[in-house]
Amino acid sequence: MEWIQNIDFTAFKNYTIDLLVAIFLTYGVIYLLRFMVHQFFKRTDFIEEKKEETIETVMANSSKYIALIIILLAAIKPFIDFKQLMVAGGVLGIVIGFGAQKSMTDFINGFFFLFEGQFRKGDFVQINESLEGGTVVDLGFRAVKIRLINGKVVTIANGEIRKVTNGNVDSRRVWESVIVSFRENPGKIKGLIQEVCDELNQNQQAFFTIDPKTGEFVEPYRVHGMSSLDVSPLGYKFNMVATVHDTDYVDAVQEAKEKLAQKMYDEKVLMPEQHVFYKTRNNG
Repeated sequence: MEWIQNIDFTAFKNYTIDLLVAIFLTYGVIYLLRFMVHQFFKRTDFIEEKKEETIETVMANSSKYIALIIILLAAIKPFIDFKQLMVAGGVLGIVIGFGAQKSMTDFINGFFFLFEGQFRKGDFVQINESLEGGTVVDLGFRAVKIRLINGKVVTIANGEIRKVTNGNVDSRRVWESVIVSFRENPGKIKGLIQEVCDELNQNQQAFFTIDPKTGEFVEPYRVHGMSSLDVSPLGYKFNMVATVHDTDYVDAVQEAKEKLAQKMYDEKVLMPEQHVFYKTRNNG
């Protein structure tokens, strides 16, 4: 075929080699930088672990875009006169600006989210007052990924984030409640909940936050007391509280719920009841 005979195989070979070198160098340098940062964080304690994970995640996400741009420029370099491209850059910039307006908004918002520390990888957050919160599993300059309680992963563009409720700020407070029948002895119920607290205080010592000045637990499990009698029309409402590390909150709450429910069941505590009466109309 004539078109094959017209191919300059020497130029094609040089182009292929240059492109491969650009690809290997780009990914090599990025891998080396990420490796050095990871090893630095691994061997030092200058930054808390969550911030280290956040920085590494941002580097991983950003490096993908940087690598793509560098390789793309290397691929089109032989076919484009960059001097002429710079002359046309004004018009091209306007066109790209309109098309990439949303992406720039995402980038700017992502920049502030990351450097202001509004949330980090591993934080439990609610975005835009959504009913269901989730754990931040990935974040970057363009978007954030959140794993909901049901296990699904939601990706939200940074430009769409208006309000963030962060449940993780070093520590979180466990607040669990139980409502029992008005026919139960309040003193007995308070004693049973205290037994649950004592058991949790033995099991969850590693979860509790420690006061750096005294070296003691900030707030181990305790009975917070009874809420107002008019809180529930069905029975007494008792509360127990504790302060734990934010990273241990989910495990702590889950065990607290299970222990509390099991104690109420074992002691045959009367729970609230709601009676519904049906009145039938006699048409006769």
